[in-house]
Amino acid sequence: MILFIIREPLSYFRPYKSYFVAIYVSFLAFPISQLVLAYYPDEFLIRLSTQGFATAAAIVATLWGLLVTKLYLYPEKFSVRSALSDPLRRTHIAYLFYLIPMVSLVVLVLVDRGSIDPSASREAFYLLDNEYYRAVGFSTLLLATAAVLIIAFTVYPFVTLSRLRSELKDREVRNALRIISSCFAAIAVLLLFGYSLASFGYSLLALVHLVCVILLIVAVTAFKKPTFLRAFLGLVPSLGPNPAVMRGDQIVLIYGSDEAKITPIARFVNEGVNQQNRVLYFHSNDEAKAREELSRDGVDVRHNLTKGNLRLPSIDSLYQGQNLFDEEAAIGQCQELAKETRALGKNGLRIVIDYGDYTKRPYQKFVNHIADPRWSTPDHYVHVMMTFANRAFENEKATLDLLKSKAPVIDLTESTDLFSRTVGLSHDEIAGRKILLEYDPLSGYEKLLRTLATEAASNFERVILFTRKDSPIHSAMEDEPGLKMFVLTSRVSYPKVESENVVLIPAFDSSLILDSINKTIEAYAATPFTIIFDNISHQIFTFGTERAHSFVRQGLELMASNRITGVFLLNYPAHDTKTVSMFENLFDLELVSRPGARIPEVRKKISLSVER
Repeated sequence: MILFIIREPLSYFRPYKSYFVAIYVSFLAFPISQLVLAYYPDEFLIRLSTQGFATAAAIVATLWGLLVTKLYLYPEKFSVRSALSDPLRRTHIAYLFYLIPMVSLVVLVLVDRGSIDPSASREAFYLLDNEYYRAVGFSTLLLATAAVLIIAFTVYPFVTLSRLRSELKDREVRNALRIISSCFAAIAVLLLFGYSLASFGYSLLALVHLVCVILLIVAVTAFKKPTFLRAFLGLVPSLGPNPAVMRGDQIVLIYGSDEAKITPIARFVNEGVNQQNRVLYFHSNDEAKAREELSRDGVDVRHNLTKGNLRLPSIDSLYQGQNLFDEEAAIGQCQELAKETRALGKNGLRIVIDYGDYTKRPYQKFVNHIADPRWSTPDHYVHVMMTFANRAFENEKATLDLLKSKAPVIDLTESTDLFSRTVGLSHDEIAGRKILLEYDPLSGYEKLLRTLATEAASNFERVILFTRKDSPIHSAMEDEPGLKMFVLTSRVSYPKVESENVVLIPAFDSSLILDSINKTIEAYAATPFTIIFDNISHQIFTFGTERAHSFVRQGLELMASNRITGVFLLNYPAHDTKTVSMFENLFDLELVSRPGARIPEVRKKISLSVER
């Protein structure tokens, strides 16, 4: 079981691995005491092993209480020392009171010799095979102290984790915490029951230990299942302390035609309902047309309307009248919708407001209304997409520039095929392909990849970048909105979240890198996205050509879906022709970026046309 924990580097609970390992090791004291009783029935050894498992019980309770308090106070640091240094704080007082039964139990078994009776006259009748076996007797005071410890061990984590779970948006993590806490509480109750029963002359300890092992396995499984990647990849709202409105919470979309707007809106809606969000689409047309457009683009409108996941009110109902009459009423209604959605237990609220070609004078006041931070919430619970036809800003370039300065704006008339046009292809010819970008370090290939990220964002496709901190790609793309970055580094031995958009992973653990790719693919199973891997050359120099080739092949096998656009970089001047050719054979499309060339050379374009 301990090995299972160590081998789960992506677990949400990985930073607390040492606590779980110590808890599981401490549980070994219970079966060890029974082995001593059965095979080395010396009174001194029996007393010593009994004191050992009582101390282990106190250690388990102390560590579990410490762990749940750390989880509750995260990201604030907590330790026993910090609790003692500031004992008047409510959380610290609760934990210090929680420790009293543990300290009492250890003092009692070490100081009061009468609390443990290891004499040979002590026997217990084993109910399952009708035999008498050697047993250990416990004083009433010791059993009472153990009972108080188990009550504290059950109630304190339950109350703390219940409050913590209410603040967590990731259902997997909430379920895992509930399972782990329930398993530990059940184990504690079973052990108290088993040892108390043996003290009174009847034994079921073998059965109790078997059930405890099963419960520990269940707890280990719960430890392994949730990964930090769900929160990192944006599938659940982050719980970070930053109160500012993040760029992903409000976004403005400029479209050229009704056909162009519906694909990103449909993706926004689908992603919301798939994440158990409530979605409202305030349309500027009639409801029947809105239904038809969403259905045509893959939204199960009827099902989601029936389940209450989706509503399709008009924009006039949001503004309490025509011509965007009441701006404050619109924001107030969204705030009420957020409260209502929280009460329904949804993971979030998504709002689409299609203004069509409506704008309102004075323009500066209207722009301030659109960019008002009250549309969203500090905890990223509400996400708002506002869409405008480009006709709304016709002859109003200054207004559009002002809007772009105040809110993130995606102009679908400019950037939906920025990268594709650069390489002489369409977005459909690029999407879902596995691309090898062969570059010369002097070719300015970083700008090419920035256009790829911009095109993906304009098509509402997520971008995941695997890179190194000393890579030009890292500095060129670290400010790209919405991009999630895995930084390969030798500074960490397991994945560590560095910021909202950056996670550090060990550069020399290829299996862990592949596992991160696989978990990313699982997390984004319902949406198209792009993975950029920077770069193959570093893998070749680190692991050798054969291992690097195997790594890339396995990575491409994971990305087999046509929802995934995969881009791998290769520094071609650093390798001989044979090595470059070996990797070229793995890809659908090759782009070669040479110094001085305005656009990259494209290979396999003919085969792409044939396949399409």
